[in-house]
Amino acid sequence: MEETSYAFYGNAADTLLSFSLDRAFRDALALKTKVPDWILGMQGMSGRKYRRLVNTLVGLVPDARYLEVGSWAGSTACSAISGNRVTATCIDNWSEFGGPKDQFMAHTDMARSDDVTFRFIEDDFRNVNYSDIGKYNIYLFDGPHAYQDQFDGVTIAQPAVDAEYIQIVDDWNWPEVRQGTIDAITQLGRAITYGIEIRTTQDNSHPQQHIGENSDWHNGYFLAVLRAR
Repeated sequence: MEETSYAFYGNAADTLLSFSLDRAFRDALALKTKVPDWILGMQGMSGRKYRRLVNTLVGLVPDARYLEVGSWAGSTACSAISGNRVTATCIDNWSEFGGPKDQFMAHTDMARSDDVTFRFIEDDFRNVNYSDIGKYNIYLFDGPHAYQDQFDGVTIAQPAVDAEYIQIVDDWNWPEVRQGTIDAITQLGRAITYGIEIRTTQDNSHPQQHIGENSDWHNGYFLAVLRAR
């Protein structure tokens, strides 16, 4: 059944990152945004409210540094960087769902301004040296979503994230995504300061009627401020 649920964890007032995540979520629900229509309508595997959320989030986080694994045509990357001052790194080799690399490059070129420091790494996420790409305070993993892929996606990027950072995972409707993420966070000894869980179906399925740019939250999201214990 395509029915959206929200769950919240922790205290949004605990830290600046927690406050920023909560504010961005509430603004997305209210349709407050500076995301241009061409990005909101871009074909891609992300929902329109998510695009608003990540854009506002990057704008609110001081010294925003955004890391993304899995970019496809660029809907999430463009949403993150448009109108913001940010350092952004995207990693993809288009091994799944076809390879719209040219679209990704064209879209991110259009979305960038002089306030954006942008880097693209064309490789499998497991081949990247995460100790050598800088430090980030927002990290979206949207790579392959089998249990081990999800677990590895969170764990192996840890050298590239701050002691406190915002972890974003999409396709949260799927149980293997949820379990792989939670197991990774547990093994790392990270604490969830504040988290939001969004599911757009309640039977572990992918939605059929409202997906991508024609949806609010596509296949669900998990967004959490994680800190080292």
